[in-house]
Amino acid sequence: MNIVLPPVTVQLAERLDAVRTHQAAPALEPWMEELYRSFSDRQTMGTVIGELRTTLGEGEQHLDQFFRNPADKSVLGPVPSLMGQMRGVLSVLGLDQAALAVGRMRDTVDEWLITEQEPEQIKAGDTFEKLGNSLGALGSQVDMLGYQPLLARKLFVYDADAGELKHVAGPL
Repeated sequence: MNIVLPPVTVQLAERLDAVRTHQAAPALEPWMEELYRSFSDRQTMGTVIGELRTTLGEGEQHLDQFFRNPADKSVLGPVPSLMGQMRGVLSVLGLDQAALAVGRMRDTVDEWLITEQEPEQIKAGDTFEKLGNSLGALGSQVDMLGYQPLLARKLFVYDADAGELKHVAGPL
């Protein structure tokens, strides 16, 4: 009984045999190059998403400390830089709405750092809630980038009137 292998399998076997016997591997077929490129792109995107998650997590930790004690502005020190990093990455990824939201969040943190507001004044508004909602939406968007990058671009918008990054529900 003869088994007929698909041409793709034969090509891969020939490449492996050549390498195994210390010969030069045949030139890559276009489909192989595309497969390698696709794998590399996914691996790179995974790294970028991991870095975004880490940076977002650091920013959230500092903001959480500030939310718990608005009298201690020192915990906000690293936040503008972290948000600047995220904004740059989000822009490169074409997530303009998220980049806009992060830019606005950074402006809010900068304002807290430079103004002489009493902690009660800072807590009195809805800024904490809006910032928290935007951070939550941003976290969801970053997570979604890993498995549904096209939807991640479409399902989140910055609502300038509300001052929040929001998940868009409904038909696309």
